[in-house]
Amino acid sequence: MLTITKEFSFHAAHRLRCSGFSEEENRRIYGNCANIHGHTYRLRVTLTGQPDETGMILHFDTLKAIVRREVLDRYDHADLTALDEYTHRPATAECMAEHIFAVLDAALRSDRYRLHEVAVYETPTAWATRTRHV
Repeated sequence: MLTITKEFSFHAAHRLRCSGFSEEENRRIYGNCANIHGHTYRLRVTLTGQPDETGMILHFDTLKAIVRREVLDRYDHADLTALDEYTHRPATAECMAEHIFAVLDAALRSDRYRLHEVAVYETPTAWATRTRHV
């Protein structure tokens, strides 16, 4: 299997909370992360596939444009908690990885390649990864 990976970064704020829980329950579960705070996120997007006649699975500039259009333009310098996708679930790295994978999977359709993995780094030592089920 041959893969390519491109890494991106964006700045965003969020507040971890579950809409069905009281403020007290959210604070008990999420601690200080129940307060609004920000991160410099890293996003790693990996495709698997076969190179075409150019020798590339997908031109990195094309991948960059798709990720920018589908994710970064909405997420960079945003309050993630205010986005529709996090209205009914918390903007955790896990939920973000699931959502971003679904969005990019729909945008990256080809007979030669497919989305393989999305990793969302909240910090350099903490991240969530969503990998395609085989």
